[in-house]
Amino acid sequence: MTRAPNILFLLPDQLRHDFLGCYGADFLRTPAIDGLAAQGTRFETAISPSPICVPARASMLTGQPAHETGIMNNASWLRPDRCEMGIATWPERLAANGYHTAAIGKMHFYPWDISEGFQHRIIAEDKRHIHVRDDYHHALKAEGYDKLHGRDMELYDETKGAAINPLPDHLNVDRWVAHRAADHLRSLKGDQPFAMMVGFPGPHCPYDPPAEALERVDPAALPPALPRTAESEKVLPELVAGYKQDWAGLDYSELTEAQIRAIRHHYAVSVERLDEDIAMLIETLRKTGQLENTIIVFASDHGDYLGDFGLMGKGFFHEPSIRVPMIVTDFRTPAPRVETAPVSLIDLFPTFLSWAGLPPAAHARGTVLGEAEEDRAIFGVTARGMMMRRGRWKLSRYYVGSEALFDLESDPGEQENLIDKRPDIRAELDALMTTALLEGMVKGHADKVVAASSSPPEGPFHDPYWPRPYPAPVS
Repeated sequence: MTRAPNILFLLPDQLRHDFLGCYGADFLRTPAIDGLAAQGTRFETAISPSPICVPARASMLTGQPAHETGIMNNASWLRPDRCEMGIATWPERLAANGYHTAAIGKMHFYPWDISEGFQHRIIAEDKRHIHVRDDYHHALKAEGYDKLHGRDMELYDETKGAAINPLPDHLNVDRWVAHRAADHLRSLKGDQPFAMMVGFPGPHCPYDPPAEALERVDPAALPPALPRTAESEKVLPELVAGYKQDWAGLDYSELTEAQIRAIRHHYAVSVERLDEDIAMLIETLRKTGQLENTIIVFASDHGDYLGDFGLMGKGFFHEPSIRVPMIVTDFRTPAPRVETAPVSLIDLFPTFLSWAGLPPAAHARGTVLGEAEEDRAIFGVTARGMMMRRGRWKLSRYYVGSEALFDLESDPGEQENLIDKRPDIRAELDALMTTALLEGMVKGHADKVVAASSSPPEGPFHDPYWPRPYPAPVS
C-alpha cells in the first residue's frame, strides 16, 4: 500500500503576494519560497475571500465561507457544537484517518489553546495579543524577556508601525516558531504521515525586524504605494477607527511618503527573514528523510495594503488586501507549473482531504486545487461588506454605503470606479453576489432545519411533546 503523503502547510500572517520574487518582486530576495514555486505549482491568482485574520482562518479550517461559519470579524469563533452538526475541521478528518496532526505558531483560535483537531500544539499567538500566556510567553520569560507592544519598540510611533525588535534573534517570534516546527519534524518517528500547520505571526504588524537586518533591503528600490482614490476615502474612516484602539494605538488618517517607505522597508526585510525560516524547514525535511514524501503548501490568510490607497492592514476587497501567495510543491513528483485559474483559501480544505485519500465533506465548499475553471467567480464577505470577483471584473459593496466596480485587466491599480459606466457588468456580478449570499445564508443556518416536519402523518413529529433534535446535522 502506498503511504499517504505528508502535508506541511506554511501560513505567514498578512503576506501579500507581490512581495515575493516568484510573483515579480525584484526589490528583495526570497530564494527558498521561489524555489518552492520553481519545483511546484504557483497559483497566479489566489484570493482570500474574507480578508481578516479570524474569518479567513475559520474558513480554511472548515472549508466554509464566512457567511456560513458566521465568523465575519476578529471577535468571533466557530460554534462549540459544530461536531454535532457533522462539521469537522480538516485536521480532525485527517487525524481520524491515520495522520499525526500538529499546529505550531499562531492559529488565532478562541480559546487560544483549543485543539480544533490538532493533536499537538506549540503556541505563539498574534503579535498584537501580548498578554496571552502561551508557549512563546514562557520561552521569553525563561530568558528574562516579555512580549512587547509595538509602542514599546523603537521608531514605532514616528513611523506608524515600522519598529525595531530588540529581542535576541532566536526569540524573534517567527524565528522561534520556525525552530519549534523544525524540532517537531525531527521528533517524528516511524511511517505515520503527518499534517502540520506552521502559523508564522509575521510579517503582520508591528513591522519589527531587528536593526541589524535593515540593510539587506534598499528602501529606495521599493515600489511606491498606489494613490488614494475617492472610493478608498470612503472606507478609510473605519480603518482609522480600528487602528486607534489600544491593540495598535496608531492614527492612520494621514500617512507621509516617508512613513509608507519605512513600513514597506521593514515589511520587506521581515519577508526576507521569513524566507530564511522556510529554507530551514525545507532543509530539516531533507535531513530527516521526509521531504520526498511531503507536499508543501505556502499561502497566507490575507494581504496588507502597506499604504496603497492611503490604507493599512486589510479588511476591504482591494487587490493588496485579498491577493495572497499560493504555492503547492509535491516533492513526490516535483514539476514547475503556473496555474492561471483563480483559487480561494477555502479550496485548501477539500484539497487536503483529497491528498489524504478521503471523500469530500458535505459541509465544505471550494474546489480541489488544480481543478478550478478559468472563469470561476469568487464571492467574498466580511462584516464590512461583500465582493464578487470574476475574470477581469470585481464588484465590491460596503455597509458604509460605497460601491465599486473595477476592470482589473485595464486598471490593475483600481484607480477608476466604473460603477456608473458599466451597468451591464454591475448587474451581472450583482446577480452572482445575490445568489452566493442567499445560498450561504441557507447553508449557514442548517442547524435549525427540522427534517421531521416533512414526515408522514404517523411520524413522531405529530405526537405531543416531540423532542426536537438540535442542532440538525449537515446533509
